[in-house]
Amino acid sequence: MTQPADAEPTPEDNRASEDNRTPETNRAPEAAAEGSRVAVTYLRESSPRWNRARFRKVLEAPVDPAELAAIGRRRIALRHYAPAPLHPSYAGQHHAGGGAEGQVTADLLSVSPAYGAVLYNLARSIDAKLLVENGAGFGISSMYLAAAARRAEGGTLLSFEISDYAQIAQASVNLVDPGSRVVQGDFACFPGHLAGTAAIDLAFIDAMHDKDSMLRAFKSLIGWMAPQSIIIVDDLYYSESSREGFRCMMRMELHDFVCIVNKRFGVLIKG
Repeated sequence: MTQPADAEPTPEDNRASEDNRTPETNRAPEAAAEGSRVAVTYLRESSPRWNRARFRKVLEAPVDPAELAAIGRRRIALRHYAPAPLHPSYAGQHHAGGGAEGQVTADLLSVSPAYGAVLYNLARSIDAKLLVENGAGFGISSMYLAAAARRAEGGTLLSFEISDYAQIAQASVNLVDPGSRVVQGDFACFPGHLAGTAAIDLAFIDAMHDKDSMLRAFKSLIGWMAPQSIIIVDDLYYSESSREGFRCMMRMELHDFVCIVNKRFGVLIKG
């Protein structure tokens, strides 16, 4: 994963962003935190439970550093790992970490601490007990989600990574919640790992960043999401294909509150 570029999905609704009035709109959360708020573009606001004030409160909720200290230590440890090859299925596909030779490192694949805090806070805001992830990478984003699952009584993360470094991701997750799992395999297989009555509280889509792949993952989730749930889509800035994929998700009108965080995270909230 890389830091946000300036490209932004054009909202079908074309509502004015709360923060796009300020010059900080294109800044990453780490920079925006220094004297300004993270930019949010609101696209749909018909939820009886969510509004701009609540979303902003969740986004900016303080996080106890001790709760996520293991993630910082894991970041440092992963920097000593040799680059790993992307799975052959990524050949010619959009992936926000792929180098010229298809090699990736933990730094390229991992969300920053600021974006990790967004994942953690959104999961905590709904006391998410069942979380799923499409694309674990080396397990840093998975650690934020697993940490939130650990805080929810009986919570668990089920993450999928098609590449061989799924084993590294599992080792990362074990540091914060040994009960959460990283499965080496295609995300399309996730229903086989759930009980028929399961309801997913939060899903994080972060694998191939092209319209078709994103929509396949999104559509596979539709019947599994809880009545009050959140889907987060990463790397909207990465390509026009990824932005169009998110626009298609929004056009389905399955979610009541939809926004984009700092031109990177697409957030769709149901209920």
